[in-house]
Amino acid sequence: MGIVDELYQNKIFHVSSEELVHMLQSLKQKKEAEITEVKEKIYKYEKDKRAKEALYQSLSPLRKLFAARPPSHHQAVEYLVHVKERLRKIDKLRQFIAKIDEALRHLENGSFQEEIVLPASIVEQLKIMQETGDQLS
Repeated sequence: MGIVDELYQNKIFHVSSEELVHMLQSLKQKKEAEITEVKEKIYKYEKDKRAKEALYQSLSPLRKLFAARPPSHHQAVEYLVHVKERLRKIDKLRQFIAKIDEALRHLENGSFQEEIVLPASIVEQLKIMQETGDQLS
Protein backbone atom coordinates (compact mmCIF):
# COMPACT_ATOMS: atom_id res chain seq x y z
CA MET A 1 0.00 0.00 0.00
CA GLY A 2 1.40 3.36 -1.00
CA ILE A 3 1.29 6.25 1.44
CA VAL A 4 0.45 9.60 -0.15
CA ASP A 5 1.04 12.94 1.53
CA GLU A 6 -2.22 14.90 1.77
CA LEU A 7 -0.45 18.24 1.41
CA TYR A 8 1.83 17.62 -1.57
CA GLN A 9 -0.01 14.65 -3.11
CA ASN A 10 3.19 12.70 -3.69
CA LYS A 11 3.87 9.10 -2.80
CA ILE A 12 6.20 8.89 0.19
CA PHE A 13 6.84 5.17 0.64
CA HIS A 14 5.28 1.75 0.22
CA VAL A 15 4.39 -0.66 3.06
CA SER A 16 1.94 -3.49 3.52
CA SER A 17 -1.44 -2.61 5.00
CA GLU A 18 -0.79 -4.77 8.09
CA GLU A 19 2.51 -2.99 8.70
CA LEU A 20 0.84 0.39 8.25
CA VAL A 21 -1.85 -0.51 10.80
CA HIS A 22 0.86 -1.62 13.22
CA MET A 23 2.83 1.60 12.66
CA LEU A 24 -0.26 3.75 13.18
CA GLN A 25 -1.19 1.89 16.36
CA SER A 26 2.31 2.25 17.79
CA LEU A 27 2.29 5.95 16.90
CA LYS A 28 -1.04 6.30 18.69
CA GLN A 29 0.37 4.55 21.77
CA LYS A 30 3.34 6.93 21.82
CA LYS A 31 1.11 9.98 21.64
CA GLU A 32 -1.14 8.63 24.40
CA ALA A 33 1.95 8.06 26.56
CA GLU A 34 3.04 11.62 25.83
CA ILE A 35 -0.39 12.90 26.98
CA THR A 36 0.01 10.94 30.21
CA GLU A 37 3.44 12.49 30.80
CA VAL A 38 2.13 16.00 30.26
CA LYS A 39 -0.80 15.36 32.63
CA GLU A 40 1.65 14.14 35.26
CA LYS A 41 3.69 17.35 34.89
CA ILE A 42 0.55 19.45 35.37
CA TYR A 43 -0.43 17.42 38.43
CA LYS A 44 3.06 17.78 39.92
CA TYR A 45 3.03 21.57 39.38
CA GLU A 46 -0.40 21.94 40.98
CA LYS A 47 0.59 19.74 43.92
CA ASP A 48 3.73 21.84 44.54
CA LYS A 49 1.71 25.05 44.27
CA ARG A 50 -0.85 23.79 46.80
CA ALA A 51 1.94 22.78 49.19
CA LYS A 52 3.56 26.22 48.93
CA GLU A 53 0.22 27.93 49.49
CA ALA A 54 -0.49 25.77 52.55
CA LEU A 55 2.94 26.62 53.94
CA TYR A 56 2.34 30.33 53.39
CA GLN A 57 -1.08 30.18 55.06
CA SER A 58 0.43 28.46 58.10
CA LEU A 59 2.84 31.36 58.71
CA SER A 60 2.16 33.91 61.40
CA PRO A 61 1.01 37.37 60.24
CA LEU A 62 4.44 38.85 60.99
CA ARG A 63 6.23 36.18 58.97
CA LYS A 64 3.75 36.60 56.12
CA LEU A 65 4.80 40.24 55.99
CA PHE A 66 8.42 39.26 55.38
CA ALA A 67 7.79 36.18 53.25
CA ALA A 68 8.92 36.52 49.67
CA ARG A 69 5.84 35.86 47.57
CA PRO A 70 5.77 36.51 43.83
CA PRO A 71 3.34 39.17 42.58
CA SER A 72 0.02 37.98 41.18
CA HIS A 73 0.98 38.74 37.57
CA HIS A 74 4.05 36.52 37.98
CA GLN A 75 1.82 33.77 39.29
CA ALA A 76 -0.47 34.22 36.29
CA VAL A 77 2.45 33.87 33.86
CA GLU A 78 3.68 30.86 35.78
CA TYR A 79 0.22 29.28 35.47
CA LEU A 80 0.19 30.04 31.75
CA VAL A 81 3.52 28.32 31.23
CA HIS A 82 2.99 25.32 33.47
CA VAL A 83 -0.69 24.59 32.90
CA LYS A 84 -2.30 26.42 29.97
CA GLU A 85 0.45 25.68 27.45
CA ARG A 86 0.52 22.05 28.50
CA LEU A 87 -3.26 21.80 28.15
CA ARG A 88 -2.96 23.20 24.63
CA LYS A 89 -0.32 20.57 23.90
CA ILE A 90 -2.69 17.86 25.14
CA ASP A 91 -5.42 19.20 22.83
CA LYS A 92 -3.05 19.08 19.86
CA LEU A 93 -2.02 15.54 20.73
CA ARG A 94 -5.68 14.49 20.99
CA GLN A 95 -6.37 16.00 17.57
CA PHE A 96 -3.40 14.07 16.20
CA ILE A 97 -4.75 10.85 17.76
CA ALA A 98 -8.15 11.56 16.20
CA LYS A 99 -6.47 11.78 12.78
CA ILE A 100 -4.74 8.46 13.42
CA ASP A 101 -8.05 6.88 14.48
CA GLU A 102 -9.66 8.14 11.30
CA ALA A 103 -6.87 6.60 9.21
CA LEU A 104 -7.19 3.31 11.10
CA ARG A 105 -10.97 3.24 10.53
CA HIS A 106 -10.36 3.88 6.85
CA LEU A 107 -7.90 0.97 6.72
CA GLU A 108 -10.15 -1.37 8.70
CA ASN A 109 -13.14 -0.77 6.39
CA GLY A 110 -11.82 -3.66 4.38
CA SER A 111 -11.80 -1.86 1.06
CA PHE A 112 -8.51 -2.64 -0.63
CA GLN A 113 -6.78 0.34 -2.13
CA GLU A 114 -3.37 0.76 -3.63
CA GLU A 115 -2.81 4.11 -1.95
CA ILE A 116 -3.94 5.86 1.18
CA VAL A 117 -3.86 9.61 1.67
CA LEU A 118 -2.66 10.66 5.12
CA PRO A 119 -2.19 14.10 6.69
CA ALA A 120 1.33 15.54 6.46
CA SER A 121 1.83 15.37 10.23
CA ILE A 122 1.19 11.62 10.30
CA VAL A 123 3.32 11.02 7.22
CA GLU A 124 6.21 12.90 8.83
CA GLN A 125 5.96 10.79 12.00
CA LEU A 126 5.75 7.58 9.95
CA LYS A 127 8.84 8.59 7.98
CA ILE A 128 10.74 9.15 11.22
CA MET A 129 9.56 5.79 12.55
CA GLN A 130 10.59 4.00 9.37
CA GLU A 131 14.02 5.66 9.21
CA THR A 132 14.86 4.91 12.84
CA GLY A 133 13.13 1.55 12.90
CA ASP A 134 11.42 2.76 16.08
CA GLN A 135 8.26 0.74 16.72
CA LEU A 136 6.53 -0.49 19.81
CA SER A 137 5.66 -4.15 20.13
